Amino acid sequence: MQEEKKSAVKLSASPESFPEKQTEAAEETETDHPPLPDSSDAAMPDSPDSDDTADAEQINAPLSTADKITAIHTSLYEIAQQEDEEMISLRVAYQIKQVKEHKEHPEKFVAKPPDFSKPSDRHQKKNGNFLVNMFPRKGDSGGEIARKSIFLLSMTVFLVCLVLIALYFIDLYRASKLYDEIGTSYHARLPERVTESIEESVEEPEEKIYTLLPGVEDLLAINDEIVGWITIPDTNVDYPVLQHLDDEPGNEYYLYRNVEREDSKPGSIFLDYRCSFDRVGKDGTLEVENSDNLIIYGHNMRDLSMFGTLKYYRTDENYYEEHPVIELNSNYETYQFKIFGYFIADAEDTTETRFEYWNAINFADETEFYDYVNEVKRRTLRLTNVDVEYGDQLLTLSTCNSVFDTARLVIVARQVREDEDPYERVAGTTANPNIKWPSIYYLWNENTYDPDAPFVPYG
Repeated sequence: MQEEKKSAVKLSASPESFPEKQTEAAEETETDHPPLPDSSDAAMPDSPDSDDTADAEQINAPLSTADKITAIHTSLYEIAQQEDEEMISLRVAYQIKQVKEHKEHPEKFVAKPPDFSKPSDRHQKKNGNFLVNMFPRKGDSGGEIARKSIFLLSMTVFLVCLVLIALYFIDLYRASKLYDEIGTSYHARLPERVTESIEESVEEPEEKIYTLLPGVEDLLAINDEIVGWITIPDTNVDYPVLQHLDDEPGNEYYLYRNVEREDSKPGSIFLDYRCSFDRVGKDGTLEVENSDNLIIYGHNMRDLSMFGTLKYYRTDENYYEEHPVIELNSNYETYQFKIFGYFIADAEDTTETRFEYWNAINFADETEFYDYVNEVKRRTLRLTNVDVEYGDQLLTLSTCNSVFDTARLVIVARQVREDEDPYERVAGTTANPNIKWPSIYYLWNENTYDPDAPFVPYG
């Protein structure tokens, strides 16, 4: 029986089992060798030894190409058969071994229960494991605990900063919307500004009686500490002016409060608590005379709200001539002020360049007045053609600036006189060739100030 199987294997591996290869071999034979003689033309043997001689010649004769290919196919087939038998033997042995181990140690082959959870549940479970692994756990190495702790601290700081930034922009939006609404109502009811000439002016009584401007009652209903409204035409400066009389230096009430007394990063535009600006009593007359210099503060906001646009007086040489006038209304009167100088000061200067403009509220005499306005002229970034005379009501705007940490940008103006054109003599400004800077400025810049250089003072 085994011999029959072997015969069958050999037969299956014979050249006839590879018809395509057989054809190729035949083609090669026809190409490389001459045709064999036909059997019908072969000579018959003449002696009894002719068969043995033929067999010997056939054995010793070289194999043809077709015979070589057939032999190679046969050998390869036998090798493949042997390898298959070996693989089958190994597979069967492995399966027998697995069966034995399953019988001896069934606990190793406990089937894992199928996961019938939804894909979303598995995703949530995976995320939950990720969140748990973010925190230090028992068994973590010291380096792993440090890494996780630093990561959690960084994430906490990032989230806090993100929340603060979001709150900051929300605060800016709310403040902008609030002041837009208030401003629209105020300006809609405000009468048109009229400049009276001397000929048209009527002689006023010895003591003037003040009445509220239209729209002011609505402002006072929002906050009774509103003392006026400031506008620089064609800029973002257009806000109510507040004054908290109980302020203390360095602890200004409206620095971070809005017009509704709510905490707000932009704060409000506010008048120095020591200044008096149309402070009217119940009888309609002034309780005290107005201060010689009204000092108003506001934040230099990056979104250009509050006093954010004042920075352009320093950075744009044409900005002054385009915006030379400040409109400042009290609750009773409308006023215009013409800018004559603007400069950079150091709020914490303790050197010989210290200039306490914030304390220049009332002047004892003419000399003190001119000392102040001429110091402004020495420091101004651009020289203007606006004249200043003793007795002029002054207005000073103060805000932070980025020249250095304690820098203040200060804008100084005088009140437009009766019968004077507000825009007269504002053209033709020139850069100040001899600016007097604070001492801190010279830490990064060359000190080119010459105190003995020619100077044309006011007065």
